[in-house]
Amino acid sequence: MTMNAMPDRRRGRLQGAAALIVVILLVIASSGRAQQRGAAAGAGSAVERGRYLVGITGCHDCHSPKIKGMTPDTDRALSGRPQTTLLPSAKDGEVHASLDLTAWTGPWGQTVASNLTPDPDTGIGKRYTEATFLTAMRTGKKPNGTQIQPPMPSEVYQNMTDDDLKSIYAYLQTIKPIRNAVLAGIPPPPKK
Repeated sequence: MTMNAMPDRRRGRLQGAAALIVVILLVIASSGRAQQRGAAAGAGSAVERGRYLVGITGCHDCHSPKIKGMTPDTDRALSGRPQTTLLPSAKDGEVHASLDLTAWTGPWGQTVASNLTPDPDTGIGKRYTEATFLTAMRTGKKPNGTQIQPPMPSEVYQNMTDDDLKSIYAYLQTIKPIRNAVLAGIPPPPKK
């Protein structure tokens, strides 16, 4: 019996089954391609996740110099306080920020935004490994033992997963290294 000689109901079921088989085969093929793309992008996925996390957690707000208002200067992204940015004035009981938000004074003293680029001399290049970066984010202390000061929201980073922190570190290792000594031109705080 040919397909045309079959009753309409039976023919409809066979056509529906054939269409379902085609859909299943397309899903299986598509899944295989997605897995292949995922495996190929595996090395870049941590970096992309890090880029995303740096963007949503506000790293550029403090660690990137600004060109207009709060727009980060992408040529100096995440390079910390420019040497031309003066420390803001200090007044007891108040927190003051520079106009570009890369320097602050407050009850804790003075703070400048660190250079997060992989520059080996002025950035995190030689001073941080992935392990020391995770430790700093978990403990709120830099590798040299000094406390990370406000306004750095250390509590936010302490609550991130190790994979998220590793992704941030991986991303920071891929950005342009920028030589910028963030403490240049600032007298050391008075000894107590």
